[in-house]
Amino acid sequence: MPELPEVETLKRELKVELLGKKIKEVFPFDPKLKEARELLKGQVKSVERHGKVLILQIDDHLVTLWLGMSGRLKLGDADFPPRLSLKFTEGTIHLIDPRRFAKIGLQDGLPKGIDPFQKEATQFLFERAKKIKRPIKSLLMDQDYVLGIGNIYACEVLFRAKINPFLPSSDLSLEDWRLLFEVAKRVLEEAISLRGTTFSQWRDLYGQEGLFRERLMVYRREGKPCFQCGTLIRREVLQGRGTWFCPSCQKEG
Repeated sequence: MPELPEVETLKRELKVELLGKKIKEVFPFDPKLKEARELLKGQVKSVERHGKVLILQIDDHLVTLWLGMSGRLKLGDADFPPRLSLKFTEGTIHLIDPRRFAKIGLQDGLPKGIDPFQKEATQFLFERAKKIKRPIKSLLMDQDYVLGIGNIYACEVLFRAKINPFLPSSDLSLEDWRLLFEVAKRVLEEAISLRGTTFSQWRDLYGQEGLFRERLMVYRREGKPCFQCGTLIRREVLQGRGTWFCPSCQKEG
């Protein structure tokens, strides 16, 4: 699923290609997206990101694009049958979405969490998590607490911060939260600079893969030695999601 770095990559590329231009025609090939025909037609006045969601101002209204599990945008020729195509002055952008979970609509129902890049994030989470016993990884992935972080970056951030993913959120001190968000910003910025992480379907607007997969320290590395200490990386399931960590570098308690 595209997370913050992948969606931020798309946002920046769309600003280059679409900002100030007019979407002349919209071709929904999936009946579930037929309302997008009117929503997306008009001049693109802004392109922003809210966590994992793209927000486009088209004329005088805001349109949200949730990419879902496998959604991405492709400029030029489609490399997979698109669910929707946008024709603008200089070309065409296609919504490629093999698993068909992407959604397009007016701006409503957005998650209420805070972006990791906001300076208030540390204090915001410290205050909200004081009485929450949920594992820290679960809280990090909850979009009503932290925007944009999914399974890949939650595992990577917690490893680099040396925090056990099963640690109760309420156990983190203000200093722990400060360190966590400092690490999160570094990881996310690095991933953005590499167009995110590609394992199978993700590509940027130009069809390029995300190269952060080459920097992964724990995600999908179960049974391989930790780059820091040599202990074998472990995979466990936390609330239905695979969770990768080093049992030595990320000791609980």
